[in-house]
Amino acid sequence: MLTFVLLAAFTVSPHPNLATNEEKGPVAPEQVLAWQLEGLTQDEIREEVSVHGLTTYPDIAFLSALSAAGADMETIRTVQQAPGPRSRWGLTLRLPKPTDYLYEVAGAILWNDWEHAVLTMEREAREQPSDRDVQLVYAHVLSVEEDWIVAFAAATRAVALAPESPYAHGVRSTVCYHSHLPECAAREAVAFVQLRPTDAAAYIALAHAREAEGAFDEALAALAKAEHFHAGYGEIYATRGRVYAGMGEYEKAVQSFERAIRLDNKNPLYHLQFAELYLAEGYNRQAIAELKAAKELAPNRPEVLLALGNAYLAQERYEAAAKEFRELLEQEPDLEVAREQLAKTLRAEGRFQDAEQVLSGPPIELQ
Repeated sequence: MLTFVLLAAFTVSPHPNLATNEEKGPVAPEQVLAWQLEGLTQDEIREEVSVHGLTTYPDIAFLSALSAAGADMETIRTVQQAPGPRSRWGLTLRLPKPTDYLYEVAGAILWNDWEHAVLTMEREAREQPSDRDVQLVYAHVLSVEEDWIVAFAAATRAVALAPESPYAHGVRSTVCYHSHLPECAAREAVAFVQLRPTDAAAYIALAHAREAEGAFDEALAALAKAEHFHAGYGEIYATRGRVYAGMGEYEKAVQSFERAIRLDNKNPLYHLQFAELYLAEGYNRQAIAELKAAKELAPNRPEVLLALGNAYLAQERYEAAAKEFRELLEQEPDLEVAREQLAKTLRAEGRFQDAEQVLSGPPIELQ
């Protein structure tokens, strides 16, 4: 499979997240893959490999896994040509190594099978509970799946195992932010910034924490720092859009979301957050366009379907609204707000009996 990965995976975009602690001497090839899986930028990986070299030359399986994780051609070429002791792959029997899980995770990412990636890391976390890289990668894949409770535990273990690692603090800050723990998010983000004072990702984490605290001016200052160090991150401008929205600066918020989407139009959350801004200002037509884009990218996100149904309902497009609410109920049958909104839509059409039936049991087949 990994031979095929090498040929197929160059079109896969890297997953923007956080990476492991930097090594001071020559690095093992598997460390490069760990960096790539956790989101260290391509430039940073190339710099580390070029300066420090590798402990061994990478074999075809490693290059395939690196490719599956989203490394660009230049990074793969740099790694392939890095100085290091010669080793010819396949000439001797190898026993399984504690880093072999990275190959499996990279393959899962290639096929967008994050469930398998999580299961792989869950197994490794049990088998290698004291390995800081395992805990950090585990926290990362859980974050992608938005399992914030388990991710919090993994990130906490990663920080305990490697308090000197900026990326352990970074991933814990992100998890705390999404877990609505602003003090924790701020504390870890400050540590991230102190350990990586020229890293845009550190200032983005700090901006998230300040946004959660309602300290909007401090959030904007952190985002300005992030933009200074790396202006190409869409998250800088999406966060700025949310901050400006919180400040009531509608036009600035619109411009920020437009820039975020220009940089990364494949992120469903940017479209959703932009739509929420439009909905708050009563621009339902524009909101629907953004929500349809978000649904195309993430058809199973409940908040997207709910927002789209509500936008159609606000426009009195009852048939379209009912379709979205029903689709949401099929995915999440216990989601009471979807049931209530479907009943509200039916009542607006004058279908009072059907609305009562929806509220009292499973949704009916709509005509």
